[in-house]
Amino acid sequence: MRTPSTAEQALAIWSGTDFTVGRSATSTCVITHGAVSSEHLTIYSVLFDEISTPLVYCWDKSLNGTFHNGKIIGRDRRVLLCDGDRIDIRHACSFTFCQSYGKPSLAFLMDEKEKVCKNRFDILPRTIGHGSFGRVYLAWDKSRGRQVACKVIETGGAPRRIAKAKTEITILRKLCHPNVVTIHDAVPLITGGDLFSYLSDGTSLCAVSEAEALVITFQILKALEYLHANNVAHRDLKLDNVLRVSHDPGARVVLVDFGISKAIPPAKRMTTVVGTPEFSAPEVGFADTTAVRPGYDTKCDVWSLGVILHILLSGISPFYDTSESARQISLNARACVLKMSGPHWDGVSFSGRDLVRRMLCVEPENRYSVAECFGHAWIAGQREMLEGVYERRIVKDGCGL
Repeated sequence: MRTPSTAEQALAIWSGTDFTVGRSATSTCVITHGAVSSEHLTIYSVLFDEISTPLVYCWDKSLNGTFHNGKIIGRDRRVLLCDGDRIDIRHACSFTFCQSYGKPSLAFLMDEKEKVCKNRFDILPRTIGHGSFGRVYLAWDKSRGRQVACKVIETGGAPRRIAKAKTEITILRKLCHPNVVTIHDAVPLITGGDLFSYLSDGTSLCAVSEAEALVITFQILKALEYLHANNVAHRDLKLDNVLRVSHDPGARVVLVDFGISKAIPPAKRMTTVVGTPEFSAPEVGFADTTAVRPGYDTKCDVWSLGVILHILLSGISPFYDTSESARQISLNARACVLKMSGPHWDGVSFSGRDLVRRMLCVEPENRYSVAECFGHAWIAGQREMLEGVYERRIVKDGCGL
């Protein structure tokens, strides 16, 4: 960042380290002007993987206001910064954000249908996510005055891709839950990154405290309870598809990427081999070579959450294989040898380990359901506290979006 003032200087922002501005002597950048709050703003970054450009956010913590390109951010709100953006603390100082990243062309958005979209949204040449589906761009909602995420699904006119996109949209339009991404015309920008970036130190995954793992797991169970009650299986639940709404510990989490989710009638089974092998239940079939399979039901999502909980508590993915072979990973899952001792598990309660075992049960009929997970001692013993926090923070936060 550069701060244009009488004494202009370049200020570096480091990944994984908060850059704070305020009057407090503990701030990274101390500014003693009367217009500056003790804790005025925080700049932080989210790095999804080693090849992506870090997403850098400005978090307004001030009483007097922080301005982003001339518009007030609002206390406790965050904005994603783009190259050349200006941050002002009026009457005190200004910052110009500098970041190099590729700026893709948006020419493909200029057909007649997209012109209607652009009347309401300014779609910016800033990619915030990408995958086989296409890309997610930063956009500005003119009517609501806030940043939003714009997902562009690239179908290439292929009927199968078009049908898949329509299925995802149809499912999401029917859902409304604080821990499930919602689609209207646009969804608010989720600024906390995904669970993978939250746990990654750049070279490996790190465990979180058992209390933090409990809050995250409880929320995902709430989301799965809602999805399964509406006969929807996510089918690709993994660290990358769980986003954190903010940078704070205990933040609301949101399930995203319903591209391969399935609306399935009660008592029916699914047979398509889809998902991510590292997180997929054995019955999904990545290790099967026969065309005839017994199929699977919504308990496949409970297995996936069991893998996530294993990683949250220990920092270890239980079935990952360095060969990265989908078949070998699935064979490891089918063998399900859980090594839950040693330094990675020191300090983790017996009940926490036991719930992982109940969720990672190879036989679906013996695997815990979502309801049984809620009844397990690890969660039931803290249920009253968890429900209170959920109502005060999570539901309120979700309703405010």
